[in-house]
Amino acid sequence: MKLKSFTLAEMLVVMTVVAVLAMLTIPTVVQKNRDRAIADMLDKVYEKIETALIVDKIFGLDVSSYNINAINKSLSLENYFTLLNDKLKVIKNCGSNEEGCFGPTELSGYKMRLISGAGILVNDNFMGEFDPVDRNNPILGSTYIDIDGPIGANRAGVDQFGFYTTLKGLIPMGGPQDTIMKFSECVNNGGFACTAWVLVNKNMDYKNCPNVINWETKIRCE
Repeated sequence: MKLKSFTLAEMLVVMTVVAVLAMLTIPTVVQKNRDRAIADMLDKVYEKIETALIVDKIFGLDVSSYNINAINKSLSLENYFTLLNDKLKVIKNCGSNEEGCFGPTELSGYKMRLISGAGILVNDNFMGEFDPVDRNNPILGSTYIDIDGPIGANRAGVDQFGFYTTLKGLIPMGGPQDTIMKFSECVNNGGFACTAWVLVNKNMDYKNCPNVINWETKIRCE
């Protein structure tokens, strides 16, 4: 019985097809993994700041008042920065002027860099506004996280992300009900309004298909 085998030409055709498919799919897989890694790094710094705020509220609780107002301790910008500086693992405190903590930005404020390499900038942006979801929760200012500090892209929506600083913690900018930093600003221009999308959906597809994705029905390009 004569066994059939592939010819060299057939093998070359198959190898070429496999190579082309790999070239088409590998960049997509790499990008998805990178987006997920950015989302995870952002989430970790976000969690550390939230934990610092919760711990401060617990230890600063006014025990003479056993109600929800007892934990609504208003913080000045300077006190908030000091709180983070005391409770997070900070390797450099840049204050309001020195460089080396946060990537190049037009934002002004107090800056620090964590041992993880992430930079934090706090200022009084949006003070006087209210949480877009909870109108009883005033905004005290803003907290910005640069996941890789002064290195990297140094671009909002790529490695820099923004949060509203409120009495009840940090609120990611650009959520589905946000009327201050609307998600439409993210899909049209990128920027800090992309923060909630990255944390919730673990992707940055607003860079690839801005006219397709939305909070209601489409959270990925495909």
